Amino acid sequence: MVLNLGIILTIFLIPCFGFTQVKSITAYNWSLNKVSNLPEPVTNGAVSAYSTFNGTYIYIFGGLDSTLLSSGIHRRCYKINISDSSDITRLPDLPDSLGRIALSATKVRDKIYIVGGYYVFANGREKSSSLVHEFDVRGDTFTNKKIVLPVPIDDHIQDVWEDSLLFVINGWSDSANVRETQIYNPSNNSWKKGSPYTNDMIPTFGAGGGISGNTIYVQGGARSDRNSFPSVSNYYKGEIEPNNPTQITWSTITSNDSLTSYRSAIVFNGDGGPEPIIVGGSKRSYNYNARDYSSGKLLAPMKSSIILGSTQSEFNTDQVLIPTTDLSIPMDIRDWGILRDWSFTLSSNSPNFSITYLAGGILENGKVSNQILSLSPSFPGNSNSIDTGVEPRFFPNPTKSTVNIRYNNLFSTQIRIYNSSGNLVDQFYQSEHEFILDLSHLRSGIYYYVDSQNQVTKKLIKK
Repeated sequence: MVLNLGIILTIFLIPCFGFTQVKSITAYNWSLNKVSNLPEPVTNGAVSAYSTFNGTYIYIFGGLDSTLLSSGIHRRCYKINISDSSDITRLPDLPDSLGRIALSATKVRDKIYIVGGYYVFANGREKSSSLVHEFDVRGDTFTNKKIVLPVPIDDHIQDVWEDSLLFVINGWSDSANVRETQIYNPSNNSWKKGSPYTNDMIPTFGAGGGISGNTIYVQGGARSDRNSFPSVSNYYKGEIEPNNPTQITWSTITSNDSLTSYRSAIVFNGDGGPEPIIVGGSKRSYNYNARDYSSGKLLAPMKSSIILGSTQSEFNTDQVLIPTTDLSIPMDIRDWGILRDWSFTLSSNSPNFSITYLAGGILENGKVSNQILSLSPSFPGNSNSIDTGVEPRFFPNPTKSTVNIRYNNLFSTQIRIYNSSGNLVDQFYQSEHEFILDLSHLRSGIYYYVDSQNQVTKKLIKK
């Protein structure tokens, strides 16, 4: 430990690579890991993530159990500390009379907003929900704030813009796909309409998408076509006007029919570098029982990933980007949790690091998963380095207690130390170009030294 230890609550990912000075990253490898288990198999629920000094927590709200029957739709909610497998909390049930599926959860500051979804009644009738629940992560409880969606929604895209506004994009409402973007401001409990899709764009439900910086990404999903809901490959972007975020300039990148996806996740690298990728999900659309809308056939997760290029010519990659392991990315990824570090960015409006958590979903042969997986960018395959002139040295590394750190030159900077789960364990300011970092109070393991101002990341090993 070093002088000026501070305590903050932050959301972040530590990139799993050694010392590098990176300005912009043009290619990533991706790391897939199992980080914990859910207390029961769940699919089609709402998922969010939150990190503190005590651990990184995955939240799941509602969903469908392993039966894949409408009777298995429930209101149960859980909080899982992936830093401590024994720390699992059964939260209060969703404050509703019935369970819901195809809902989404997004954290804005210290609240999680669980939006929409749909009910399946005993007679088979389905109805979209207009409910929004505010969940306080500080007290692990739902608040009493009344929030109602202007347009009931399910199977939509949902994300946060600049940790302040909640964007609810497209989706399904009772009997039709939705073109509207609904924008919620938690600070004054108000809704505004964002620019809808243009007339030549096809609204879908079950699309993969989210927000990175001021850009909305939308790919795939299912469109309404009389008695069936065929999956599509449409890829759209929306540019948010920062001074008036209700103004969105939409554009069509491509509609290449070969790259369909449904209920897939979008994964961002974090710093505004390469375009995101679409992972998991399936090639064809299906009902909540994992059976094809058209044929009734039980479907399986797709193995490949889709790179979202900036132009149509770049949107042509359908390949396995995740290293082969004994893990599989499921289908039915209706929602996922993202942790972002907004503390320092190489581009002005994007988080520096991000990690995506997938909770549950459907595997081969209709098996509902109880796994929590993490997807993160690992070592950059091709990077543009910059010469900051600091060139720090770290010795000894590995160490049993302390690390000597020596910069060529150093102005006052903030240093953060994270553990391998991405939790902040130490923070201090440093102005001396030579100093000693004391790790003796920490457990043996891998830690990450991050000096954002000088763009230094170093993996440290404590014996």
